Amino acid sequence: MNGNEITQEIKAKLTQIEQQKNIRILYACESGSRAWGFASPDSDYDVRFVYVRPLSDYLKVKAVPDFLECELNEVYDINGWDLKKFFKQLYKSNPVIFEWANSPIVYRETPEWERIKAVMNDYVLQVEMFHHYREMGRSNCLLAISANEKDKLSRNPSCEDLGRALRGSTGEVVLKKYLYVLRPVLACLWLMQKHTVPPTEFSKLVEEVLPVELKVLVDELLAVKMKSGEKEKGARIPQIDSFIETQLNEATVFPVSKEEQEDYEKLDNLFLEIVRQGK
Repeated sequence: MNGNEITQEIKAKLTQIEQQKNIRILYACESGSRAWGFASPDSDYDVRFVYVRPLSDYLKVKAVPDFLECELNEVYDINGWDLKKFFKQLYKSNPVIFEWANSPIVYRETPEWERIKAVMNDYVLQVEMFHHYREMGRSNCLLAISANEKDKLSRNPSCEDLGRALRGSTGEVVLKKYLYVLRPVLACLWLMQKHTVPPTEFSKLVEEVLPVELKVLVDELLAVKMKSGEKEKGARIPQIDSFIETQLNEATVFPVSKEEQEDYEKLDNLFLEIVRQGK
């Protein structure tokens, strides 16, 4: 199937899910590599949606599930979060839901979603986002380190140890692993330089915060990744290894130490209004 046919099939699947699960889907988008902009030809479709149940479901003694796993195979990975779960994560400023909200590939939008999106920036906590991406960068860095260097690391290696191990790694590397380290590292840089929510698209991070001297290398890496399979290997790129090492060592303390936290009232009121609309 071509891209348009896939999109129509995904939209049809979302409608089927609504009918089968007795829910209303407020928003649905693509996440993962397709939303980031570096999908391989064999990448699956990571569809994420936010849904709301009938009012009566929220009044039951036994709590209803707040997560729906609807399809998982080689082509589709489709799951959704209940609106209450989504709001709890919004209160914590979970960067993942901001990536969904700013996805360039949207399958479903509703007037209710527009109201939700209008309040999301009120719950941005830059420090929390920074810590999230820093830890993601650390954990993803392990994926790009060769086995000979990984064996030397302690159970909880420091950023300095990870950077040194990456630089000392030998042999080929799965190319997408570079991108999975660079994305959170650049998101940390974005937060430190711009103090706004990092964009979902990797290309925007590259354009705005990646040093100019590395852009050609990253563009070449992207071109190879998008034409080859998910497990395609290639030669290590010392300049990128060095950049990642430097950024891991520098991304230790965020310049903003404390931020004002919004309370739940705005989310409580919006949740009740949306649920009551569908009673």
